[in-house]
Amino acid sequence: MDRDIVLFYYYSSPPVPEGCFLRLSNDIAYRNMFLLPCPGNKIHFEFPMFEDHSYNSICNRLGVRELIKRPGNHEKYVIFRTDNKDIIGFYRVLRAFYQETNMFNNNGFVWGIEADPYLITKGAVKYDGPRLRQGYQASWRSNEWAELLVRLLGEIQNHKNISEVYSSETIRLMELLKDSQGMRGWEKNCLACAKQSKCRIYREFAKYNEEHRNANMFFVLNKIYNSNVYSRNYLCGIPKIYLK
Repeated sequence: MDRDIVLFYYYSSPPVPEGCFLRLSNDIAYRNMFLLPCPGNKIHFEFPMFEDHSYNSICNRLGVRELIKRPGNHEKYVIFRTDNKDIIGFYRVLRAFYQETNMFNNNGFVWGIEADPYLITKGAVKYDGPRLRQGYQASWRSNEWAELLVRLLGEIQNHKNISEVYSSETIRLMELLKDSQGMRGWEKNCLACAKQSKCRIYREFAKYNEEHRNANMFFVLNKIYNSNVYSRNYLCGIPKIYLK
């Protein structure tokens, strides 16, 4: 069977010092749940959605749409990378769908995929191909990309599948971000931490608070995750229409 493969950029969280209150594992490339608010108090965090192994086109409209439009009898795969050297895993597409909404300036539709629950550890495969940017590359564009992406897919499949760890860790952090008492505990530990200068998340929080004198990033994150997690809360209420 013919295969179509795309390589997508993945926004990962920065590492934290050892002993951090968040207890992030060094074996996992966490998606970036801690990006500072965008205009309109939105957090841009949920691509891909590790809880249900899906991906949608709000962040990568052209890449998702182009993959969906490939022949229906082809196997379809999405490979994720964190930067020019680290390939972290892949999805095998099972079903494609769309949701009708004008909210995201996308001509009335959000396209999406549901996939096999397969993701692996960070840095499992080193990328050594052509220079990459934050867009996407596709196997059907050239023989060079087809050969490279097929090789990467084969290398990833030789690694242990830890998708359950990704999913459980995402759920754990989501519960923390929504829990006001837990966020106060994180704030207390973060402000007393002796490794602040080595923590990028702390430095980003401090910068935000300096620019917004009346803000507290722990409160801001807690409020946003309980009210408006960019698109997730909104899209969960819209039916998925599956493509045949």
